[in-house]
Amino acid sequence: MEKNYMVKGKMRQLYEWVEFEKSIMAPNEARAREKALSILGGNHKLKRFQIKIESVQEAPVKAE
Repeated sequence: MEKNYMVKGKMRQLYEWVEFEKSIMAPNEARAREKALSILGGNHKLKRFQIKIESVQEAPVKAE
C-alpha cells in the first residue's frame, strides 16, 4: 500500500540553490526519495548531484 511522503530539499538552478517541497506517493521512504530525484531531474533537466534531499517524512493525506 502506498503512503504519502513529503520530500524537502534544495536543487541547483543556474547559480543558486532553490528550496523545494514535493508530495510523493510511494510504498516506503527509499522509493519516495528515488521518485523525487527522478521527477525533479526529468522536469528541470538536473543531474542527481544537483539535488540535495534534506528530509523525507510521512505526511497525512488530505481529504477534500
